[in-house]
Amino acid sequence: MHLDLRKIRRIAKMHTIELFCVAFLCLSPMAWVSSSREPCRSPAKTKGLLSVTSAKDDTTVWGDFKYDATKKYLRFVEDSKSNRTSHLDVLVHFEQDVIYEFDSKNDSCKKQSLPCHSHPLEVPADATHQDELYLGSLDKSEQGLRVRIWSGNVSDHHDAHHSQAAHYSIITTSCGCVPVSCIYHSEKYDLIFKFFNVEIDFDELHAFKLPDYCDGVALEEASDDHSFFDLFHD
Repeated sequence: MHLDLRKIRRIAKMHTIELFCVAFLCLSPMAWVSSSREPCRSPAKTKGLLSVTSAKDDTTVWGDFKYDATKKYLRFVEDSKSNRTSHLDVLVHFEQDVIYEFDSKNDSCKKQSLPCHSHPLEVPADATHQDELYLGSLDKSEQGLRVRIWSGNVSDHHDAHHSQAAHYSIITTSCGCVPVSCIYHSEKYDLIFKFFNVEIDFDELHAFKLPDYCDGVALEEASDDHSFFDLFHD
């Protein structure tokens, strides 16, 4: 059978153009989605090691954290790596607007109102996706981590007329939305949060249980700008 080379070239060219158009139509929405990406959702449960550094008073707090994203419970227990004389052992109920501070040595409990719900364990619903990149190296496997950067502003006061704008920048893993780090800046704070050895899902629900010595403790009304970040600010 005689083959017409010009016809074959014309058909091949048409197929190439068609493939290019298909690729363009597929990639264009992906590029648009990347630039307007919706904030990712944290895993249902996470735990690990958290370090918090305050640039204003040069202190670093280390401790174990456990977070339940479904019930909005956060437990943080400071350990001996911190360069502070005080010791933090807190349980936060964000949806109930309450924070508990424990003193197991004296079997005492402090219960305060918590009007502000901002914290570094979740990406806010109105956060802006800034970029997606690698931490470390791409040359070899297991030498880098693909992450996404989110940022935005948040008010630290319920009253808009007296609120102070705070800026945050949160880094999460590209896959799974696991927290990596967070920078939080306002007139009161300059805090850097770093997360290590993060595990997803756990059965240690006793960490969110109130000790018996907290029964009947009266609620102390805190200021309208009281937040989780106050724990790391002297």
